[in-house]
Amino acid sequence: MEIELYIIRRVNALLQATDAKIVKRLEGGMSNYTYVVECQGELYTYRVPGKFAERFVDRVEEDANIKEVEKLDLNNKTVYVEIRSGEKLAKYVDGTIMSTTDVVSYNEMSVKALKKLHNSDLKFSDYNAFGRLDTYEKYCTDLGFKHPQEYVELRHTLDEMRKLYKEVKKVPCHCDYQPTNLVIAKDKFYVLDWEFAGMNDPFYDIACYGNAGFDKALSLLEAYVGHKPTREELNRLYFHRAFQCLQWFNVAIFKDKVGLSKDLNMDFNAVAFMFLGMAKDLIGNCSKN
Repeated sequence: MEIELYIIRRVNALLQATDAKIVKRLEGGMSNYTYVVECQGELYTYRVPGKFAERFVDRVEEDANIKEVEKLDLNNKTVYVEIRSGEKLAKYVDGTIMSTTDVVSYNEMSVKALKKLHNSDLKFSDYNAFGRLDTYEKYCTDLGFKHPQEYVELRHTLDEMRKLYKEVKKVPCHCDYQPTNLVIAKDKFYVLDWEFAGMNDPFYDIACYGNAGFDKALSLLEAYVGHKPTREELNRLYFHRAFQCLQWFNVAIFKDKVGLSKDLNMDFNAVAFMFLGMAKDLIGNCSKN
């Protein structure tokens, strides 16, 4: 209730109003508190980042990403971003969150949005995936965590595999292109939450669909390339999804070590090792293709 009162005060102040009221909290995020707020007859979302969110998101870069992507008309309208705290006020998109659907029915719309982004001339910072992973690993080791041998071996395998893709051209990517961040409102397709956007391999975005099940990523890949994926294309997808699982392993371990398992009533240690198992399976399947 305290955070709801805080959000009401903030929205009233930002919009110079007095009638802001909470409509609902949006579910699905583990890092942020995001509420739908009605004010002056309009609906907005107000985001308050959770504890330690600043470790993973550069708010200066996020603000720059939002300004860049406005050129493509893919995002909802951002009203206000506070760099210091990461709080954000934006217009609410009243539509269907793709994660509540079968996902694959919207492959055509999703591919159109992806190619609009990937073929654009937007300027993002380099996502620097493996540098980011190094940082996340250090967050964990600084808290006394020792990565298990299985993790060390998987990381080594990915380090070797990345050499195969060093010549892949990096393009503007969302880098968190999972169905929970995609909304269909009538005939318009929205891509929300550009916190992690950066220059990257376009297959990284496709691999993010794996959060809804890896079969969804495979289906999107076929729609994206326009043919039955080749062995090389499949391996590239497996590689990026396995990387993402190791990335999320470290995020979950960090959250457990700083006490968020108790605070949020979620066993982040179990989540971490679930991702580790997924990474192992993905790399194993990759080697069989």
